[in-house]
Amino acid sequence: MENIEQQEQQPTNSFVSNSEIDSYLLETAKWGKFLAIMGYIGMGILILVSFFMMVGASFFGSAATAGFPMWIVGFIYIAMAVVYYFPVTYLYKYSAQMKEGIRSNDGSTVTSGFRNLKSLFRFLGIFTIVILSIYAVALVVVVPLSLLLAR
Repeated sequence: MENIEQQEQQPTNSFVSNSEIDSYLLETAKWGKFLAIMGYIGMGILILVSFFMMVGASFFGSAATAGFPMWIVGFIYIAMAVVYYFPVTYLYKYSAQMKEGIRSNDGSTVTSGFRNLKSLFRFLGIFTIVILSIYAVALVVVVPLSLLLAR
């Protein structure tokens, strides 16, 4: 009797799928694919805008770029598109593999989908830490510098 109770209380490492879980995963995969496609379109727009900024700066000369060189802004937009590529690709791969794995009832494909979701979250977490660090350094440098220059 005691042995049976111990077996029931021990957690299992197996994953049991049911129709409700499958429907939730399929819905997240559909929305993920939609958002990934929108991300790819956004990257294309960023690259087009950067191209027009760099080309426009060369045609319109110094009048259009009196404050800040537009070709630098164009390169910043290209860098943003490159950084944006990775999370969008992870999201698309998650969506495609999750949908395929659920429909074919293939656990390894579902696992690959979750691996891409983990990579997406890891990338976004590291990116958030980097951006917050840049903000902190900027505050530590800019605020004292502005106070010093205000005198």
